[in-house]
Order: sequence, then structure tokens, then C-alpha cells
Amino acid sequence: MVDSVQINRSSKYSTVQLVYSMIQKHNGQLTAKVLEKEFGNKYVVHYAITRLTKEGKIKRVRGFGPNRIEFFYLDIA
Repeated sequence: MVDSVQINRSSKYSTVQLVYSMIQKHNGQLTAKVLEKEFGNKYVVHYAITRLTKEGKIKRVRGFGPNRIEFFYLDIA
């Protein structure tokens, strides 16, 4: 479903940009859990999601997942 991403301990800014590009590529299909699997660090992913939400680039949408209600992320910029 999602392409694998390699992160080499770069700055938070570049990680935020990588998370944003993944959300743009798979608009409305990504959850935080999928992003955490791709990036391997849940704290960096949550920081990026929070920053992108505050900047108004993404929107958090509640929807039905395979087992329960989950939050998906949409690109609105």
C-alpha cells in the first residue's frame, strides 16, 4: 500500500516534509499507525502531524477502519 521510506537521522523539518509528501501521495488513506510503521518513530510522526495540522496543510478526518473508528489525514493545501 505505502512505499517504504528511509530516514537517515535528518532534521525535523525534512521529516515533516516527508510525512506531508506521503499524505499527499495517499490522500485520505493514511492513518498515524501506517505512518509510524513507515518512519519507525511515533514521536516524530506525531510532531509532524501536529505541525502540519497547525499550518493548515492537512486535515484530520474520522472514519471507519477495518476494526474500529480511525483518523485519516487529508491534504487540504
